[in-house]
Order: sequence, then structure tokens, then C-alpha cells
Amino acid sequence: MLQGIEQIFDNITEMITGLKRTTYQEKFKTFQAEYGYYFEEMSAYMKETENHEAAAEAVGIRLMHAAEKKCGNRRGKLDGRTRSELSLFMVYYIFPSILKQGGDMETLAEGVLKVSRKTLRNKELQCADYDTIYYGFSDKILGFITRRK
Repeated sequence: MLQGIEQIFDNITEMITGLKRTTYQEKFKTFQAEYGYYFEEMSAYMKETENHEAAAEAVGIRLMHAAEKKCGNRRGKLDGRTRSELSLFMVYYIFPSILKQGGDMETLAEGVLKVSRKTLRNKELQCADYDTIYYGFSDKILGFITRRK
């Protein structure tokens, strides 16, 4: 399951820096084009299992082990900065990609969120879909910050 998923964590620093409405849209589309098949595989795995909560937690454990393997030090431990970057990456890319699959993917997102909170030591971590994040960015018109509704 999820062979080679470590590669989605290749350039997390690039993916989370300089995020504005347009750059986030472009980066998310690129992320989906490159790694969308992993989320389709997660969706298929959830559909074929009976116990969705256990399956969601198993996917979360696999995802966090991949993050520790790719981003951790030699022993696989994550330092504070890396945990913060991974938290942002999860919120901006992983959770919206999971929720984009539809169906019973909210259960998967909650399972991954539960494991992520433990691994990243972040009890405040929440998940949101793409539209919520995208429309949360502010626009500037003539130097004034505006919000879209």
C-alpha cells in the first residue's frame, strides 16, 4: 500500500513558501497532477475495507512514517522546524487532496489527522478542503486588503 509515497515530501519547503491565492492554486494543481494517484489509491483502499476507522489510522501511520523517513534526521526524528513545515504541508496539500476524493474520505482525513497530531506534536492541527483554504486568502486591490465571500 502506498509504495513510494515518500516522494510527496520531496520539496515541502518550496510548496509552503510564498503562498498567495494564485500561487497556491498553481502549486495545488501541480501537486495533484504529480501525486494524485496516491490519493486515489487511498480512496480505493477505504472503499474495500470494512473497518474504515482502522484503515484510516493505518493510512495515517504509513503517511507519517514516510514523512519521518524523508524529512527526519538519520534516526528518523523530526526537529521543530520540520514539524512546523510538515504541519503546514498537511493542511495546505494533504488534507485537501484527501477530501477532494469525496465519498467517505472525511473518515480518512480524520484518521490521518489523529496520527498527524501525535507525530507532529500539534494538538491544534485541523483539516480543511481546498475551497475553504483557497477562499481564505486575502486579495489586495490598490493596496487595500479585501476578502471574497
